[in-house]
Amino acid sequence: MFELIRELSKYKGYNQSFVSQIVDKITPFADEMHFDSRGNLIVRKYGEKYSPKITLLAEVKEEIYVVTSITESGALVADANYFSLTYAQGQTVQVEAKNGLVQGVIMAGEAEQHAAVIDIGANSESDAREMGVEPGNHVTLFDDFLYLGDEVSGRVVGKGLDNKVAPAIAINLLQQWDATEGDITIIFFPFHNKKQLTYQLEGEAAFFIGSVPRQRIAHKSRGAIELGSGVAIKVADKTIPINQTLKNQLVDLAIAHDIPFQLEFLFRHRYKKLSTKIPVSVLNIPIEHLDQTTQVVSVKDLEDTNQLIQTYLLRSKELQF
Repeated sequence: MFELIRELSKYKGYNQSFVSQIVDKITPFADEMHFDSRGNLIVRKYGEKYSPKITLLAEVKEEIYVVTSITESGALVADANYFSLTYAQGQTVQVEAKNGLVQGVIMAGEAEQHAAVIDIGANSESDAREMGVEPGNHVTLFDDFLYLGDEVSGRVVGKGLDNKVAPAIAINLLQQWDATEGDITIIFFPFHNKKQLTYQLEGEAAFFIGSVPRQRIAHKSRGAIELGSGVAIKVADKTIPINQTLKNQLVDLAIAHDIPFQLEFLFRHRYKKLSTKIPVSVLNIPIEHLDQTTQVVSVKDLEDTNQLIQTYLLRSKELQF
């Protein structure tokens, strides 16, 4: 799982975007794969006859700045457009230039306008253009992914990990999938395209894979959410109709099979109001510094999520007759 997230964190330019990396990873393991008219990537792995069927929903985000202008002094002005993320001063970035990736550092940022001024080492506008930089070039966070501590701690630090955990879990599940486990449909969907997903859910259950900020201190009746303490099973949500029977089944299975889990009572969520025909559960991965560019996540929490989903499928198959 560590290597998978690290590979997904590497941006190699427009022709090797995040989505294309996902396609490369899943192509050898998918039975069917296509993009629908809404831009969702639909992936299917077929199981044996009468085996259980589930849908996994993984949000895909590529938070990319775009160079809008070059100053006389050679600095780049970049805009995040509709993204709320603002790069911090001193943040290292890479610019996709026609000559390759150019390294840079954020000199200033404007939170309200989601803009950033980037130093790439140029002394003038002509210097910057000679380096292959032009307005319209993409700017992304500099590749930086490593263990925080060691493999025993299982914690990793990297840029934009909240964009990587759901695809990583989905890809890892698909790579390990066996036809005897059942049918799985994975929908990799753009962050702005959630409302239409309800019409594409298949099978007996659907799982939204998301993230939740680490909460060291419990507030009122809500428990703390910790890294390395297991997947956060959402109890209730104001926008997603979480099926309580499915939620209870997941909790019972986690207890019976010694799968670490946490109950999440944080009702604020990024999804719009949805209505579904099949049971839905939300499984979130705890992330430290969720609102920052550099984040920390426990690989063990991702592995526990995979184990819980596979255990649910195994139990569903045993109950069929």
